[in-house]
Formats: sequence, C-alpha cells, structure tokens
Amino acid sequence: MAKSKKSKKESKLIYVPFIIFVVILAILIILPSIKPPTTQASESVPFLHFVKVSNQDYASSPNVVDVYLVSWEGCPYGAAQSWPLYLALSHYGKINATPIWSDPEPLPSPTGGVSAPMQVPGLLFQSFIPNGSVHFHFFYMIGRMFTNNNSISLTNGTIVPYSGDSIVTLELQELQKDVPNWVYNLIVKYELNTPFGQYPNLADAGNPPHIATVILITGPNGTWMIIGYDQTVNSVAPYYFATSGYTPQELYGNISKGVIPKVNVTSNPYAFAQLETTSYIQEEAQQILNVIKEAM
Repeated sequence: MAKSKKSKKESKLIYVPFIIFVVILAILIILPSIKPPTTQASESVPFLHFVKVSNQDYASSPNVVDVYLVSWEGCPYGAAQSWPLYLALSHYGKINATPIWSDPEPLPSPTGGVSAPMQVPGLLFQSFIPNGSVHFHFFYMIGRMFTNNNSISLTNGTIVPYSGDSIVTLELQELQKDVPNWVYNLIVKYELNTPFGQYPNLADAGNPPHIATVILITGPNGTWMIIGYDQTVNSVAPYYFATSGYTPQELYGNISKGVIPKVNVTSNPYAFAQLETTSYIQEEAQQILNVIKEAM
C-alpha cells in the first residue's frame, strides 16, 4: 500500500487544467487525443507522459525494438499500464500474464485530492515470445508493500522490513543484477538524480521511498521513456480502473482475445468509469504502438 507524500466530452474540458494540477499535487502527496511522440531527445522529465530521452539506440540487436517494463508487483500505476501494454504488444508476439489486484493505495481522483485506498486490476507478466523484431522485457523489483507494518515482500514471497531509503537501495541492487546498464542509468538519472518538486528526487517523494514504474522503448531511432501512467490520455486513469467494477479476470478474459469489453450504459452504475477505463486501454495502447513505430 505505497502512499505517495504527495476527459473527449465537452462538459469535461473546463476541468482539465484543474485536474492536471490536482493530479500532480496528489502524486506528490501520494506517489483525448493521442499525442504523437517527439522526434528529438528532450530534457524534460518523462513523468506521466512519453518523452524521447535519447537519440541513441540501446536495443540488444540491430534493427530491433526493445520494450522494457520495470515495476513492482503491487504497483497500481503498473497495473493500469499493464492492459494497454498487453494490447499493444500482442501485435508483436505471444504474451503470458496472470491477472492480479494491485496493492490498495490512495489514487488521484477526478474531483480533486485523493481517494481512499483502492485496488487497481492489473496483469503480472510471465513470458513473451516475439514474432518479429519487437522484443518485450519485464522486471519486477519487489513484490508487495505493507505500510501498516513497515515491510515488503520480495518477488519470491519473502517478507523483509524496511526503513528510510532501504527499499530504494534494494531495488537498485536488483536492477544492477538483472537489467542492462542503459535501463539502470536512465532510471537513476530521472528518478534519483533529478529534483522533483520539494523532494530531492522522484523516488524520495514516495511514502515509503521507492522507484516508480517505468516503460522504456528503444530502437534505431532512439529511446523513449514514461514514468507512471500516461496523463496525456487520462489524468486519473488508475482511479477509473479501480472504480470500474471490472475484476482482473474479467478484463483479462477480453483483452487476452484482443477484445475491448463492451460497456452497457443502461442502468449500469459503473458505466462512466468503464467507458473511461476501456478508452484508456485503447488510446494508450495506440500511444505505445506509435512510440514503437517511431523507434523503428
């Protein structure tokens, strides 16, 4: 339950500037068109949107696009991103995943501030068999966070206590062992070596401090990165996932077949949240596909 210290429809447009401000503030407290990816490397922080962070190709082989997901098993933002990531990558290979719930965590809400702790339906990736030149790699640094007793689980289920920045230290040790140097270096650059609001870095803004979910896409035309979910598609996407009434198994039963669930808007108390959820999955999947194509 990691808590941070810290949309389309015309009637919603008047709220966009306020919501964007609230989301940034909420994430500091708690840690809809598709925009085209930038074609030149940018110095902006890739927080809540895709940014081209390098013109360099870090892929493992020539003419290959490598997609990396670095997260932790209970992350609600990682859970929200797992669905469009699955849908996009299903074009490029066979994916095996397990439907799960995230840890319960307060989430930025559309009315301002943050919600009560809620769980987000998600996927835990197990394997990927490519059918071409796009390869997918995933790495979960830790398992779950239990802030009620200051402990975390490792991916093997072992429970260990934490204090101070010990989770970040552990995560960095795991990253050094299991991901390429360029992945490690970009995470360190943007999550540990870049000031974030009133905090010395993004990782330190978490309560407890921890490394946030990252997607990296690299290929012949450069490298793109996003930390967290994609605010350019929906400012409060995890909240809508959590309030959609969808179970992880229900969503997986559709998405694993390449099908977006149909929303019954008649006498359905979850209709609005379900429309926002399914729209996010479709639009963010297209965003990811756009970045992959740009990287090729």
